[in-house]
Amino acid sequence: MLSERPKETDWLQEDYFRSIRELAEIGAKKILRADDLEAIRAILSVIAIAKGLRTHGKFFVEYSEDELLEMESR
Repeated sequence: MLSERPKETDWLQEDYFRSIRELAEIGAKKILRADDLEAIRAILSVIAIAKGLRTHGKFFVEYSEDELLEMESR
């Protein structure tokens, strides 16, 4: 069946998601002390991705504050 994923990639996927969770935990501890806006956006992006909110994470990374404000005003 074409939709089945090879079992060889399972370990890679598990490691990937574990790494994202670990980064989110580190970020959660550091975010309130962070001053750099780009660092804050990166941390929020990783936390969003770790919680399954990939679209939200993508917005933090791909759009500037001004672009997000413009979208909000529409």
